[in-house]
Amino acid sequence: MKEVAYRIAHTPFIAQAVANTFGISIENSIYDLQHELIGSVEFYQLNTGLSIQISKFQPKLPIRVSRTGTVDDRLLVLDFHITGNATLNVANNSDSSQTNNGLIHGAYFASSEVQSFASFSPGFYNEQFHIIIDKKWLEDFFSSDIEEILHKIITAEPFFMYEHLNSELMTLLVTIFNSNRNASFRQSYLYGKTIELLSLFFNQLKNREENLGYTASNYTDISNLFELMQFVDHHLDSDLSVQRLANEIGYSESKLQKLCKAVYGKSVSKQITERRMNKALELLGSRKYTIAEVGYKMGYQNMSHFSNAFRKIHGFLPSQYLK
Repeated sequence: MKEVAYRIAHTPFIAQAVANTFGISIENSIYDLQHELIGSVEFYQLNTGLSIQISKFQPKLPIRVSRTGTVDDRLLVLDFHITGNATLNVANNSDSSQTNNGLIHGAYFASSEVQSFASFSPGFYNEQFHIIIDKKWLEDFFSSDIEEILHKIITAEPFFMYEHLNSELMTLLVTIFNSNRNASFRQSYLYGKTIELLSLFFNQLKNREENLGYTASNYTDISNLFELMQFVDHHLDSDLSVQRLANEIGYSESKLQKLCKAVYGKSVSKQITERRMNKALELLGSRKYTIAEVGYKMGYQNMSHFSNAFRKIHGFLPSQYLK
């Protein structure tokens, strides 16, 4: 298995680490790497406090990517994954566990101390948009709009958060990935889109309200929670009480609730409902099942309750979606 490892830093350092791994030469400070073994990655230092990576990752051999973290607590990492699933482990170097959990579509927001390891199989395809942010730049640029959020983020202990991709975020990301990498003013275009992306993301993060006060800095807890959500995804039709899930993970109910609020910004029950309704949307979209069949698959016996839960998450009824 090919190993790619780098420390969290701004673009020039990460680009050089990846280039060295695959024997790619970087000329004239142009960080646009294309290699038959990995696909392509664009790197841009947009300003001194903001840099991005745009990856269309398609390895032709098994690859393990390790992001080893850094002691530079001035940095924040925001990753958007829009296609493909991989095997993810959030852990530190002292964690010998082989437990892995799913890297799903969504936004992953973390302080620079949080380390992660992802394994990719041959033929896997994933589009990723990575942003490295200086806390000082973030505070200067967005302070008037998200002052309360920024204060909690900048002063927090090491943290890790997950946010789903709403329609606005997804549309913008698809636009970025479909744009012409060889077009004129590419960097200026991406700078504008990155600011728009950050604005949408932080606007979504504002909905966490008091849950922003929680932080999840224990790597093992984060990894265990992701593994537990994989268990949830495979048992959406069964009873998923907080007590059952707490027993499954070996935590107290209060610890599980606090951890879930820290990472997902919502309670365990709300997180389960959201996952059920996202799966329900997928099943209805396949046109293979009736509304009642999908409701039963999501663990509902009362279709009125199912429809109301579906509307609360998606903003429309299952019947409206099918039309």
